[in-house]
Amino acid sequence: MRMTFTDLKNTFLRNIGKEGSTDTTIIADFKQNLSQRYQMIFGHLKNFQTQVPKTASTVAGQQYYHYPLGVSKIDDVVVTVGSVQFPLSVMNAQHTWDVMNAIQIQPSAIPQFIFPRRNDFGIWPIPQGVYTITFYHYLRDRSLLVDDYTDGTVSFTLGDATVTGTATTFTDAMVGRWLEVTDTDSADYGWWYRISSVTDATHLELENSWQGTTTTSAVTYRIGQTPEIPEEGHKMLADGATADYYGGIRADDEKATAWNNKFWTGDMNNNTRKLGDDNIKGGLIGLVNTYQDRDESALVTSQPKTFPPQFKVWATTIS
Repeated sequence: MRMTFTDLKNTFLRNIGKEGSTDTTIIADFKQNLSQRYQMIFGHLKNFQTQVPKTASTVAGQQYYHYPLGVSKIDDVVVTVGSVQFPLSVMNAQHTWDVMNAIQIQPSAIPQFIFPRRNDFGIWPIPQGVYTITFYHYLRDRSLLVDDYTDGTVSFTLGDATVTGTATTFTDAMVGRWLEVTDTDSADYGWWYRISSVTDATHLELENSWQGTTTTSAVTYRIGQTPEIPEEGHKMLADGATADYYGGIRADDEKATAWNNKFWTGDMNNNTRKLGDDNIKGGLIGLVNTYQDRDESALVTSQPKTFPPQFKVWATTIS
């Protein structure tokens, strides 16, 4: 089940017996612990990557560039020169990179290699023009910090991606979040749609057109920030934050251990931390086991390798 930041916060508060609390110290502790656990899950779920390609532009004569936000580990990089896409090979050896850059005359004007560093990356040969670079990468999502937005009401039209709000204040910050109809009198409540753009305070666009019936009256809804990990792993984020709460400001090692066990295995009495243990079906270990055999070709968005130009001519001829 998809859970928003608000859902996770409420689950955490129920876990610690403080449902409905607005204690600023507890909420601040929750936000910090939630962010740490979220990034921990990303680090372990290497084969579940909800990739969203990111782009950047080269500058003529400039070799090094900063990564686009959200790019952690590069899976594939393509540079577009004119209308042709060229995949770049990743270079990791500093010595080889230095030798290549010692060549006084570039053998080609087309970039061929990318050299990833901690804070930036280099391209060789140095770009001679403005080219588009597309990154297919392992996702590193931002921290979850925003409560659900529920002001006003909304209406939809079948087959249309536009959402019309009444007494709403939609903002650009909502792009990338998810919208759900919460009016249980509506036949279409409970389905989630990602927001692609915000037109103004009362209009936004969904990534997919509305598949439900056209609403004859405005309905209640919520817009929430949700984790970009498998939905079956959402609740464990609240379990992990609960463990950190008891291990931190509450200083209760027994409860911290029990909730940490649940985070890792789904069982408060199982203290296993061995990734790959097939006997574990719940928690983070179970989630990793579920997706460990998913090879890179199963990524949500993957970039196929380009074939030499002659293959295109041959394919055109036989088609």
